[in-house]
Amino acid sequence: MKIGIDARMMGAENTRGIGRYIQELYTTIVQMRPDLEFVVFSKIRNHALVKFDNVKTVIANVNWYGWQEQIRLPKIIQQAKVDLMHFPHWNVSIFYNDPFILTIHDLLLKHKHYSAKASTRCFLSRSLKRIGYELVLNQAIKKARAICVPSDFVAEDVKYFFPKQRNKIIITSEGIVDLGDYSERKFDFKYFLYAGSAYPHKRLDVLVHAWKDLAKIYPEKHLVIVGEIDLFMEKIKELANTLKLERIHFLGSVSDKDLGILYVSADLFIFPSEFEGFGLPPLEALSMGTPVVSTNERPMSDLLGDLGVVYFKSGDKNGMIEAVKAVVDNLESMRNQAKKASVLLRDKNNWKNTATLTLKAYDYAIKNK
Repeated sequence: MKIGIDARMMGAENTRGIGRYIQELYTTIVQMRPDLEFVVFSKIRNHALVKFDNVKTVIANVNWYGWQEQIRLPKIIQQAKVDLMHFPHWNVSIFYNDPFILTIHDLLLKHKHYSAKASTRCFLSRSLKRIGYELVLNQAIKKARAICVPSDFVAEDVKYFFPKQRNKIIITSEGIVDLGDYSERKFDFKYFLYAGSAYPHKRLDVLVHAWKDLAKIYPEKHLVIVGEIDLFMEKIKELANTLKLERIHFLGSVSDKDLGILYVSADLFIFPSEFEGFGLPPLEALSMGTPVVSTNERPMSDLLGDLGVVYFKSGDKNGMIEAVKAVVDNLESMRNQAKKASVLLRDKNNWKNTATLTLKAYDYAIKNK
């Protein structure tokens, strides 16, 4: 059987969450199933999967979310004559009619359509893009033969919005990447850490406002924010400047090695997001033995558990401050809890499990033509 993979987003340096998902999942799958032939549709020839004998690369230098993705990409894929295509995101051409499975990481478009790059443009452009995106999403879910989702929360969400597609859903979870076991420190000061994007639903505005108070409570601490410096992150930087905040550092994007060091060295990791499909950054932090302060929104409470974590109500600045104080005031105990949680989380969330369940999705898709 010949499996096609839309790997244009592959690599954490491109789209950290989805890019990591593609790379880690397929690095695992192609080794587990050397009997299968994989065709990787990539923007570059030299990618993470080229070293495997059962992988062929087809160049598809097509940007995501644009008209060329709708028109050109289906033709490129069809020429490769794959038996089954895996699209790891909802951006499937409405003109693609051959068998495929789909991964839905979340239904952010249904809940918070303002929280995407399209919202940086004018109102008309923003509205047209949102309508187009929803059309593509709806068609992809309806036409897919199987739908992989990372959590119970996303499964329930897909069932709610698309009840007729409920039998296609397979919960595959996601894995934790081994970022290393680091003893070195990135900075010579103590700090709280956030890593991720600055899209509005991530609620970095709440974190920055909370830091105004936390910086006074903990004059020896700093706040380190990791994430792409796009228009949304620039707005957060402007907010920090307007509030005249001190000891706040915006590092931009960092390598996996540096991210691992930042996780391990942080006093705690803060995750203020009000909507997630899975929530990999706090999971990574906790898996490296760093306590987490997180919103109590699902799926975070399902995913992280109770060891080494203190939750607060989404959008509640004072709740966040109290949660941080609860960790800092009991830091040694919280670190010990986080180390215990690390063992459990790494056992439960690994890419081999995700690969095995994804292969079941392939079988389901082939059998249910």
